[in-house]
Amino acid sequence: MKYSLSFFLFFCWLQSYSQDLVNSEIKSNYQQGIAFLEEKKFDKAIISFNKGIKVSKSLDNAALIALGQFNLSECYLALNKHLESINTANEALILYKRLKRNIEISNCYARLGDIYFKISNFDTSHNYYFEALKIKEQLNDELGIAENLVSIGKIYKITPDPDLDLPKARVNFNKALKIYEKLGHQEGIIYSLTDIGAINLKEGINHSDQEKIVKAIDIFKQALVKAENLKLVKSQAILLGNIGPSLRMLDRNEESLDYLFRALEIKLILKDSTSAAHSCNDISETYIAMNDLYNAKKYALKAVDLAKGVSLNQERFAFYLLSEINNSLGDYKSANNDLKQFYKLADSIFSAQKMMKINENQIKYETEKKSLTIKAQESDIALLNEKNKVKNQYMVLGTFVLISVFGFIIIVRSRNREKHKQLLQAQFSRDLLQSQEEERIRIAKDLHDSVGQQLTLIKKKSQKVNQEEISQLTNNALEDVRSISRGLYPAMLHQFGLTDSIEQLILDFDEQTDLFFSSDIANIDAYLNEEESLNFYRFMQESLSNVVKHSKAKAVSVFIEKLQDKISVSIQDNGIGFIINEAKKQNSLGLKTLAERIEILKGKFKIDSQLKKGTTLSAIIPTA
Repeated sequence: MKYSLSFFLFFCWLQSYSQDLVNSEIKSNYQQGIAFLEEKKFDKAIISFNKGIKVSKSLDNAALIALGQFNLSECYLALNKHLESINTANEALILYKRLKRNIEISNCYARLGDIYFKISNFDTSHNYYFEALKIKEQLNDELGIAENLVSIGKIYKITPDPDLDLPKARVNFNKALKIYEKLGHQEGIIYSLTDIGAINLKEGINHSDQEKIVKAIDIFKQALVKAENLKLVKSQAILLGNIGPSLRMLDRNEESLDYLFRALEIKLILKDSTSAAHSCNDISETYIAMNDLYNAKKYALKAVDLAKGVSLNQERFAFYLLSEINNSLGDYKSANNDLKQFYKLADSIFSAQKMMKINENQIKYETEKKSLTIKAQESDIALLNEKNKVKNQYMVLGTFVLISVFGFIIIVRSRNREKHKQLLQAQFSRDLLQSQEEERIRIAKDLHDSVGQQLTLIKKKSQKVNQEEISQLTNNALEDVRSISRGLYPAMLHQFGLTDSIEQLILDFDEQTDLFFSSDIANIDAYLNEEESLNFYRFMQESLSNVVKHSKAKAVSVFIEKLQDKISVSIQDNGIGFIINEAKKQNSLGLKTLAERIEILKGKFKIDSQLKKGTTLSAIIPTA
């Protein structure tokens, strides 16, 4: 019995040692990723974080998985991969909510606020920042409170109603400044002074108040001295970029250019394209004020190049400046084209398109099936059997019994653990799909109730003043918004039922493409509840969309049949087909999404495809 106890203690020590090795591996990967992140080697950082997440998943350690996903979202944000950044931040948020980790939950909200701010979805960004602020106030985290106050203030600073929102921005920045001064946080003080100076500048411009503009310049210069002392290069660039246009407002154009070119030089070194585009637009405006249209056009075009795909606002403003410059040069055709491009880059449409792409994608965890801990335990059991060969019969028998009992416990625990992992994974997928559907509904309603109404109003006003071109552009934008809204939220599903909605979906695809569609659809409205109907509709929508995008087919057949206790679905095309094993190796997100939706409906999903012979997607869904 003494030997059995010794073995048991040795086994526990070996298991603990193995666990420490795995934790050390995760820690090493994450530390390496953070180092790459600080060096701005984002691709290498992504590889390191993914390695850490993979090992964390093998341990089923939700906290470590969430930490890796949160760090990944920062990498993707830096690379302007907004979709990936939102997905990874949301994955981290879901896990932290389950763990009830309030600090991390708040940080996830703030990260999502930053992402949506960057893609100009200020309403959603504002909501996330407020959620983060509430938690920071509950935790009495003064630094976190100040940071979120600044973020909220920046949204008020750029909203369209300055007389209403600039005072709100000032309140938030002043509150943050007091906290930073109390904490002695010099960088925070510089950021707050920069924002307060910007408020004074905007108010001075809006009300032609030169005293406020002079005050803004004094505040910027005060902050610039602090930034130079602390060697905060990015803050120096921002402050130089703010002083430049402020001086232009006082007709001190040569001084303005001096500050703006100094700012642009730093921003280009930092590879901050958004901020560099801002400075180029400011330089262009200054040259316009000096009637140097050649240089004005040169820097407006440079702003377009820098802002393209990075900053919607700066790209739009650059096209506005180009339309003014070309109009002054007498090039009315170019001026008209630039103005069209300015209207084409409307904030509301951009945000809707980005959100549609974001919400059409699904994420789920890939859980490793082999557990390092179980491997260590099995190896240890084999070692024990080998050692006990030299013991007497009694000890062999006793040890064998102990191993058998212990092994049985391990097997039972492993099976329970695997079942628990599968349940968690399934629940996570359902939560994520539900969250995406709720977000789709919210965006669709916002588009219909807010953007749609505003575009309708613009259309009516332009018609009253006989602006036919603007009226037509607005009408086109309105139709795009309605189309996006219908794609995000199939209202017809609630009004007319699943069967009619699927028939209308097929009709829409038939009208919008050159494909020949044939269908035979049984009435299945009575066999699926509201949630199941939405999942089934999304399955059909995503399947047909994949056929249109990838199959290069000429004809598609859709069959939905109600059998005794199940629904049979078949979607066949005569396209180019693909190798199924290759698609699985590449972890096709589209195929995983389709399979996941059928799995939620407790059905079975099958793909048959041959090169140059087409593809058949089939599913069997139980109804009993």
